[in-house]
Amino acid sequence: MSNLVLKNYHSLTELPLDKLAAVFPNISVLIVYQCLNLNDMSSLFSSFPNLATLSLEGCHDMKSLDFLSHAPPRGLQLLDINDCGLVYCPSWERAIQALSQSDIVELHIMIENCKELQLLPPSIGLLGAKLWGLNLENLPKLTQLPAEIGNLQNLRLLVIKDTSIRHLPQEIGRLEGCGMVLSGDKMICPPKCFRGSVEAMRTYFARKRLRVFKGLVRLAILFGRSRCRAVERIYMPDGIGYKLCREHFLETSYKYARKE
Repeated sequence: MSNLVLKNYHSLTELPLDKLAAVFPNISVLIVYQCLNLNDMSSLFSSFPNLATLSLEGCHDMKSLDFLSHAPPRGLQLLDINDCGLVYCPSWERAIQALSQSDIVELHIMIENCKELQLLPPSIGLLGAKLWGLNLENLPKLTQLPAEIGNLQNLRLLVIKDTSIRHLPQEIGRLEGCGMVLSGDKMICPPKCFRGSVEAMRTYFARKRLRVFKGLVRLAILFGRSRCRAVERIYMPDGIGYKLCREHFLETSYKYARKE
């Protein structure tokens, strides 16, 4: 047996990993679903060294990734955290560092529906050689990405949906060859046809800057012409301003002459 699903153990606060490992020693996929009070899995990877997929869903008391730092995973390929109580804390830094020093080759991290998550650790840049996929979906309090995300040179997929992120960091331009899926009401991003990669977004913004430059050039030309026309109308003999001034001068001169 390689797949293990633990479902709806609401009173469980700590996984009985030693007992589970004795019965299921070769687990490669572990799915923990709706274990609302679960908050401790510190010996997870020492108990299941062959674990490749870990999925936590509906574990509302699971607030940190500290369990990753106790025994570094060796072959983890997918870490899926959905509808958990994740919040940023210093233990994240230890967990990310442990992942970066592990034997992991390719890792995909999915963080979804974690309503309280406000920040990703800057140390995520340490996963540059290991992280190939990152999904951030339905995280309403996540307002920005760390600049260190530009260090993820092997990232091939970045999904950002329904967060409070408005602007992507400039360093994201270093993610050459990374496919992107971007959406959300608050995010300022290019049209859909230009969201597939960094290169496509660069093309879009370069064209946009060029259109703004052309518009400024045209505006300068039109302003210059308008200024010349205004001067001609006011001061030149054939201009309407000159004629009005002349007529006013003649009229006032005539009235003054009659009074004398």
